[in-house]
Amino acid sequence: MDCNNVVTATGEAKVSCCGRKLLPLVAKKADEEHRLNIEIIEDEFYITFDHEMSKSHYISFIAYVDCDRILLIKLYPEQSGEIRFPRMNGRKFYFYCNRHELWFNG
Repeated sequence: MDCNNVVTATGEAKVSCCGRKLLPLVAKKADEEHRLNIEIIEDEFYITFDHEMSKSHYISFIAYVDCDRILLIKLYPEQSGEIRFPRMNGRKFYFYCNRHELWFNG
């Protein structure tokens, strides 16, 4: 069962959802199918992606990680493949595909 919750923790935790224990995800470096295109436009990052956004296969969220904060944008099936983030000091983006799990743009 996939309830589409997004759960974060800053340390070791025992988390369960929908009656099952969740294990930490290990992010993989972006590949050709899972890749974000990032442009700087004034004080924002303009992010586009060509990933499928159907009800059965989609990017669930994109998170922008800085040294002391995370900005996370939840995405939904059939949404367009573009979003904007305000620029912060960091520049690591993580994103989650509902079929292929967690990725990062390195």
